[in-house]
Amino acid sequence: MKRILISIALFSSVYLSAQTVIVEEKFEDKNEPITFEYLPNSKKFVVYKGFGITMTLSYITTNALSFDVDGKKTTLFENEKLVSPTFSITENTYKAYDATKFMQANYKFFQDKNVFPVNHDALEDLNSNFFGRFDYYHVLNNVTNRWPNDFFNASFNDVYDFGFTNQKQKEKIDFEKDDIYLETIEIKTKLRKRIKIDKPDLALLKGDMYAKADLKTSFSAKLNGNENFDIITKSVSADFQTSILYKTTYDFEGKKVKELPLILKLSDKFFVTSDNYGGPKDFNTTPANPGYPFSIVRVTLGTMSVNHYFIDRTTEDIYVYGIYSEKAPKEINGGVYPRGFYVFKFDKNGTKLWESVNKIDGKEFFERINMTSRLQVNLLEYNKNLSFSVSVNDFTEFSYSTIVDKSTGSISKINFIEYNNNTSNLKSKAFVNNSYVSDEFKNKVFSQMTFVAMILNPNVMSYLKSVSKEGKKLYYESVISDQGIWLVQTDNKENYKILLFKE
Repeated sequence: MKRILISIALFSSVYLSAQTVIVEEKFEDKNEPITFEYLPNSKKFVVYKGFGITMTLSYITTNALSFDVDGKKTTLFENEKLVSPTFSITENTYKAYDATKFMQANYKFFQDKNVFPVNHDALEDLNSNFFGRFDYYHVLNNVTNRWPNDFFNASFNDVYDFGFTNQKQKEKIDFEKDDIYLETIEIKTKLRKRIKIDKPDLALLKGDMYAKADLKTSFSAKLNGNENFDIITKSVSADFQTSILYKTTYDFEGKKVKELPLILKLSDKFFVTSDNYGGPKDFNTTPANPGYPFSIVRVTLGTMSVNHYFIDRTTEDIYVYGIYSEKAPKEINGGVYPRGFYVFKFDKNGTKLWESVNKIDGKEFFERINMTSRLQVNLLEYNKNLSFSVSVNDFTEFSYSTIVDKSTGSISKINFIEYNNNTSNLKSKAFVNNSYVSDEFKNKVFSQMTFVAMILNPNVMSYLKSVSKEGKKLYYESVISDQGIWLVQTDNKENYKILLFKE
């Protein structure tokens, strides 16, 4: 009996040491948690607090707190009236709407305890969507628009805010036909400059040698701190066995600094698109009719969605990832059965270091999916390696996850987890707003990434099972990072809690 008690004590000690309670607080009137943001450079988790604006989906942000991996709290700002505060890619500057004039809010940039106001008109008539927007998981999403309550686009650093226009100084850009101008607005002086840039070569992207696509040829952009920026374009060969990601670096005067082609080849497999956030999505809704009372939303993906990439912040190595099939589609976004995933690793000069091509098998329902736009694909840094995951919300809901070794590309910890989507759990607005449930976890609602977190780290699963099924319904979101898994738990009414799970 004594040995059993000792074993239980040791198990409990290991379980408890694997997690840290970062913060646990009650909601306060006019000062409730409204959203959060993970900062990978600072290794900190930011919680924004404030209150909802009546009859809208937006919030006024009044306070912001950051927490490090040990739970140390820092006040970033307090007693403000802001909307959508968002950190720059450097994490030294953040941008927000000044909510004291809400009908036509001006902007505020906060930097080193200094505040730089910028008039609303100064950032008009330019397109910052090409720079994308970071999501909760710090994946740079290619976007086509922005709602007022969203985070700002990743279009600003510590010196400038950026956007693009065409030759008529309009924000709508046809990449195939228009000239492209870089618009720069200096944050401190408000000086705006307009510079024509050399477009990437269309002959490398479109023609008889390349796969046909419904969506027009496009591009994305990414700021490299305060130094320069990249324009990203992609091509897929007509046989779907070669894909090239072109990373063209420009300085802030619009001059090309470096052109880097990253060449990916598959010998007996075929590149296909997926919802990997690497390209824009075109939504087409078929309205309901008397014979079928439900509207149908179809998602069309283009060549930019054939893969996505991220750059290691320490080594500058580049990882390109996506989905493959064993049969070539007729066109980009054409119906095809996905069969597996790939990750290619390149050094900063474009030399391929390894490729990891892996079949996803073991679940019959995965093989019944023939629209790859329904596959939500992520590659995230996790405990000094990579976490690859694909999640599906279709005729069934599930997530597949595996660890990819950064050094070799080998995979481990392969797992599936099934669940259900109950959209009645969604709210018009909430601190954590998601809809996925499982019979195994009564009175709990999860994001798909939280199910991925459960199969990455068994301690997350154990903790969730230990939380009482009684009382208010609890909502969960997870951020997977090199520091571990940040788990947000809240009832969206009275309490919230953030934990960090380490291996």
